[in-house]
Amino acid sequence: MSKKNILFVDDTENVISGIQRQLRPYREQWELFFATSGAQALQIMAEHPIDLIISDMMMPEMRGDELLKTISEQYPGTVRMILSGYADEESLKSGLNVAHQYLSKPCSAEILREAISQVFKIQACVRNPRIAASVGDANHLPSLPKIYHELNAAIADENTTTRDIAAIFARDMVLSAKLLQLVNSPYFGLNRVVSSLTDAINLIGLKKLNNLILSVHVKTAFPVDNPAMERYMEYLWQDAGRVAELARLIAQSENQQEDRPDQAYLGGLLHNLGLLIFLSRGGDQLKTLMDRVKNTDRPIPQLETEIFGFTRSEAAAYVLSLWKIPPRIIEAILLQNNPGETDYEGVNALTAVHAAACLLKPSVMEGHDRLFEMTLDTVYLQRIDKLQRLPDWQILADKVITFFAGK
Repeated sequence: MSKKNILFVDDTENVISGIQRQLRPYREQWELFFATSGAQALQIMAEHPIDLIISDMMMPEMRGDELLKTISEQYPGTVRMILSGYADEESLKSGLNVAHQYLSKPCSAEILREAISQVFKIQACVRNPRIAASVGDANHLPSLPKIYHELNAAIADENTTTRDIAAIFARDMVLSAKLLQLVNSPYFGLNRVVSSLTDAINLIGLKKLNNLILSVHVKTAFPVDNPAMERYMEYLWQDAGRVAELARLIAQSENQQEDRPDQAYLGGLLHNLGLLIFLSRGGDQLKTLMDRVKNTDRPIPQLETEIFGFTRSEAAAYVLSLWKIPPRIIEAILLQNNPGETDYEGVNALTAVHAAACLLKPSVMEGHDRLFEMTLDTVYLQRIDKLQRLPDWQILADKVITFFAGK
């Protein structure tokens, strides 16, 4: 396998030296290039095929977001990351628009290496021409709504108030209605009617808002018009809600910090996005898949690859990468059937999503329950020293099953 070329851009020599030291053990896998300005970076890009560029944000002459915007236009196949310390809200918004991922300084060698490894796995999906031909290329896929990125930037700003968030939400009537519908549903069990967006946001929490936006958008982007397939939709979303909740609980039970439980939740919510894509755009290939699922006992990913040329997990990773969903969440979906392929030796969103999907066997859907089949990878769990945690995770799974059965 040929080495991947990575270009780091930072105007501070000490930062460059630190990165060189941190990543020296990986020089067999990656060829590293370094630039101290945007102009020098563009010169290197012109001379070498760069797979990934990781740039600082606040640099003199040419800022990181300006550099990455130019690169997105001239070299669209290059993955773009920002590795930066302090940035004002406007810069953060601008950076999120042009980068696939935003990492904060200081960044440990382990986090940086994990982020780079994830990006290269995902990149293979983005460059699979069969997926683009079947699902749609970047120009024909519905892009994530602007409100998603606005909300992310607002949440990242510690000065943002709930009222500010409500003002962003109020610009989208469909999402506002969905938010109020969710808060007033039996799920929350309130004994009063909530009609204020500000109150609704306080009740649901900021992180779940973005999950709501994604759920609504996904259903719009991949509509299922075939009545014979519509019954799978309710089943699919019920499964998504249960897996998301259990993945979050597993992450919390493993003392995952900061936004890690939220990453697990979103990975669980979207873990079967690829199946939705098949249901929406599969045509005759979908009929073939359904037939073989019913009449053979061969592994589902194997059948999907034979029929479509790629698996549902790869289709989902392709779409989510175009939508700039964080790589750790995409990896949780891409490797959910084979988590042992990750290089990471600890618990993360992938661990939680894989375990949750396996422990929550969906109620049997006659003839096609194998569509949701997944085998627990005990070798992987042993490798990360978590096999002994399965009984505790199963207790959490039973609680989730009971909770959703009563809804």
